[in-house]
Amino acid sequence: MPSSRQVAPLAWGGSPLAPPRWQLVQRLEGPRLASAVETSASYADPPARAAPADLLVAGDSLRLAQAWTPGSLSCVYIDPPFGTGTVRRGRGHDYRDVEDDPEPFVQWLSPWLAASRDCLCATGSLFVHLDYRAVHYVKVALDRIFGRDHLVNELVWCYSVGGKSRRGFGRKHDTILWYARGKDWAFYPEAVRIARRGGSHMRVVLDEHGQQVQEKTDRKTGRVYRYPVAAGKIPEDWWTDIETLNHSDRERTGWPSQKPERLLERLLGATTVAGDWVADWFCGSATTAAVAQRLGRRFVTADRAREAVALAQARLARRFAELPGVAEAAPPLEVWHESAPEGDPANPTTSQRSSA
Repeated sequence: MPSSRQVAPLAWGGSPLAPPRWQLVQRLEGPRLASAVETSASYADPPARAAPADLLVAGDSLRLAQAWTPGSLSCVYIDPPFGTGTVRRGRGHDYRDVEDDPEPFVQWLSPWLAASRDCLCATGSLFVHLDYRAVHYVKVALDRIFGRDHLVNELVWCYSVGGKSRRGFGRKHDTILWYARGKDWAFYPEAVRIARRGGSHMRVVLDEHGQQVQEKTDRKTGRVYRYPVAAGKIPEDWWTDIETLNHSDRERTGWPSQKPERLLERLLGATTVAGDWVADWFCGSATTAAVAQRLGRRFVTADRAREAVALAQARLARRFAELPGVAEAAPPLEVWHESAPEGDPANPTTSQRSSA
């Protein structure tokens, strides 16, 4: 398993599209917000700075993904629309999801999948979070874009919060498709160990040091296997230990379909190390960015919905101020808004319908 990667330096450029204009509206350099900066730039001509800042972008994330330096990201997590065809409502925020029609949905999502592949470094990973409506359609598309042999895991996230069905079993899981850019993907299992469950087929005994171990004996070979309870274990590909957020959870921002930080902690912890760059092209309430910020990863995230960006901006500013040694250790956060004229295809007039 690789412990370090050579990654291309971050820069904008190479977009086949005409570069839109962007305005830097806020820079967070320490525990306080700096004054608004009146600056214009394009993807091809970003403002000069010694080290790239973490980025929160209000605008077309597909343009951003397609313009991002190839091979520079260690992980991309996206929680796109689920194709419910409904209005998703939260506490004070809502958005209209895309129509429940799988083939147009896959056609719409595929450019982000292809751009994500190009942005990933050789050991990088893409996580695509979906539910039963479209996951099998998107999996076929990902097989074509990445290659079937680049599927690492089909992760099943199980939860119990929410309504129940009277006409069938409650739909209480999402699927996260994990695809690797190359054959030698990064994986850090020791960073995501979980507690061992009791009541399994293994008996619990004390070893020669008086420590609890789970023990089993192979009936064919007679070999004895022992697993220290305190050391935990590496999770399987189905997760029941991370609950979805309820309405009164302290993490709640009011954004519909917000995901718990523990879920992103596991995904980022398993595939990245401090200093790696992470992207989320469907920002929502910025769960990915908030976790990346706390874990010392660098991030770029974007959304067309201005209300989502404002919510993310407040969340990241609050969390940024709480980080220890922020002025010395944490990179600055820059918030950019796309400034395209009315009628321009790049003008962000509709929500990107983010979920995270």
